[in-house]
Amino acid sequence: SETDMAVRASLPASVLDTWTALPESVRAALVSAEIASGSVSLPSTRSSTYSAVSSRASSASPSEAGSSSDTAVDLSERQEECEVTGAKVTLRPLERAPKNVFEFEKTTTKEEVAVKKQSSATVITTTKTVTTGRGWRNIFTLPISYDVNMVPHGTLLDASNPQMLDATGVHPEGYDRRFAVIDAEVDKMYGDKIRQYFVEKGIELTTTVLNGGEADKRPDAVDKLLDDLCAYKLRRREPFLAIGGGCLLDIAGMAACLYRRGVPFVRVPTTLLAIVDASVGVKNGVDYCCGITDETYKNRVGSFYAPSSCLLDPAFIVTQDRRNVANGFGEILKLALVRSSDLFELLEAHGAALVESRFAANDSTPAGVSDRIIDLSIQIMLEELGPNLWETKLDRCVDYGHTFSKLLEMVPGADIMHGEAVNVDGFFCVVLAYLRGFITKDVVDRVFAVMQSLSLPTNSPDLESKLAWQSCKDAIEHRHGEQRIPLITDIGESICVSDITPDELDRALEEMKNYDHKM
Repeated sequence: SETDMAVRASLPASVLDTWTALPESVRAALVSAEIASGSVSLPSTRSSTYSAVSSRASSASPSEAGSSSDTAVDLSERQEECEVTGAKVTLRPLERAPKNVFEFEKTTTKEEVAVKKQSSATVITTTKTVTTGRGWRNIFTLPISYDVNMVPHGTLLDASNPQMLDATGVHPEGYDRRFAVIDAEVDKMYGDKIRQYFVEKGIELTTTVLNGGEADKRPDAVDKLLDDLCAYKLRRREPFLAIGGGCLLDIAGMAACLYRRGVPFVRVPTTLLAIVDASVGVKNGVDYCCGITDETYKNRVGSFYAPSSCLLDPAFIVTQDRRNVANGFGEILKLALVRSSDLFELLEAHGAALVESRFAANDSTPAGVSDRIIDLSIQIMLEELGPNLWETKLDRCVDYGHTFSKLLEMVPGADIMHGEAVNVDGFFCVVLAYLRGFITKDVVDRVFAVMQSLSLPTNSPDLESKLAWQSCKDAIEHRHGEQRIPLITDIGESICVSDITPDELDRALEEMKNYDHKM
């Protein structure tokens, strides 16, 4: 162009080679900056041309990589030190993705000192070794955002409520099909209503029905769901529904994470336990039987994978039996013990009546109490999980009740549900806290009374010395080298400890015998 010729004519030959080696977008941006500063006088029609080129170059930066077209990009290098090796690292951002991709150089310096005695002299030799390396670093912060929606009580399956259909995403006009995986027990009670909901919306619903018990939470169940998703030909951005208890939601989350390397799914929990626990976090998993050890490990295979949304309708709880409702209170009481004396007091005052009424309105419970208990439980869980979704921090108060319970649940033939096992674990930890002097006997007795009022077991015939110590060893493996066992220091407060001994466990087991347990 005439402008390019004018620029070339003004440059010495030695500079011209450097200029032409620059990318066109960089040359255009430099000329545009010179024109804007008034340092270069060119025809006005040409300056607008270079402004347009500069704008296109800026907008070409990949927005999905996190760069911005309306702010200046910092291309300066930075220095850091590797926490593992101590290497000095120089990072230089790449122009096309300056917030995400960096070229690096690493320099590692090691010194070795050797001492040798030779006759009457001592010879000290210092050897310094410097090694360098180069490569690239890719950084991407995964955006996680999902809504946990409280649905107006009892309206989720009402065709006048669009929430369930809306949760399945926006599709092209005429796309009139959806997919749902449903817990077998839920399908017996609500299957017709679920299907009728979509009939009234003019949608063809394809369903897979899976057993949702703990014994069914295995890789085979994930494979079955993946087969059905393949047969249905689920689209890459098409959310499917997962309707059921915690085990079913875990299976669905695993399948969603694996299918096409990740598709959206919507959690619709139908049990009290799932509403306050499994539905609100990002963990999914199945129990795994190792072919080498021939042992089954709880939640050993899983993923961190967020749902696209959650739909919570507490009206499902009333169809649960008394034991299942009490089972859900195991997780709620856990949260009260480590985080909220207010929640504990609500359970102390109204928990027994809500177990009996299965969370339905009753004469003994003031209006709004049941909703308040669920709201507090969900809020506490989200407050604890939200800043630590990937569990980079392993000292977690929400692991309370999840040290000894894992092995209790996996004892062959054991008749114990998840929330029940968590509560047995929880009371054992209360006793451990008491023996350490963290809490008084009055606090122990108060907690025990609330557990009994909620119809939760406080001991198990399988909780014995060998299992307890093996649980601590498993905790060290799972929590990266330390036990990190949460113990309460008061109702609503807790710390993590990593120095529990076999003798301490035996003393706690002996102390447990002083209580009248209902198992």
